[in-house]
Amino acid sequence: MPQPRCTRRALSLGQRVLCDYLHFSNRVRRANAERTMRLADVVEARRLASPRPSWAAILTKAFALAASNHPRLRSAFFSFPWGHVGEFDYQIGSVVLNRRVGDDDVLLLAPLVRPEDQPLAELDARLRAYQHDPVETIRPFRDGLRVARLPGFLRRFLWWLALDVVPPRRAKHFGTFGVTSMSPYGAKSLEVPGLWTALLHYGTVGPDGDVPVGISFDHRVVGGTTVGYALVEMEQALHHAVVAELRAMRPARAA
Repeated sequence: MPQPRCTRRALSLGQRVLCDYLHFSNRVRRANAERTMRLADVVEARRLASPRPSWAAILTKAFALAASNHPRLRSAFFSFPWGHVGEFDYQIGSVVLNRRVGDDDVLLLAPLVRPEDQPLAELDARLRAYQHDPVETIRPFRDGLRVARLPGFLRRFLWWLALDVVPPRRAKHFGTFGVTSMSPYGAKSLEVPGLWTALLHYGTVGPDGDVPVGISFDHRVVGGTTVGYALVEMEQALHHAVVAELRAMRPARAA
């Protein structure tokens, strides 16, 4: 029986980034928690807001507000020189984006510094810039692509150095928590690999305002009870602080 030939091809830039991401995310001892949030009031307030912020901005801010009450959620596990937990003094959200670079889709991390303190309009504008501005004009993206073009052994060394050895570099390049979603495609992630102590993920907002919101967390750093409280507090932040801010964004005529 004839056997098909196999043509070897080098990994594309996007495949290199994804392989490095998965290599280091596999070291995280993940557990998952999920809560269905009833957000009809948030949906209505968002509908009337101008400019209308994205769900990514809304949920990132709500999580950051909740996580600010739990230092473990802005901590990370470091294995060098021995296993220990490091706590950062403020939060940086890292939103996972796919951007087209040449003919390739590349996973890139968009940092949002102190998202709990930023107005929704500014968070949303920053996210839109990360999504639509030329990749070469965005410094975090340029840095990530520069590393991705290096040989494999050097890429892995630099990732390890930032994630395990130099905490300020970890926060700068990877953030203190992650955010990802497949909701723009009408889908929900079932297995969510991540580099962070807490990775926020969410599904599509239903017609009644229900949305599944989950946290994939590193059980070496934080317990399920803390994550459960954070989900409850996140929903409370959505119903109070976030709704109030959205209503303040209504045009005067609509108000």
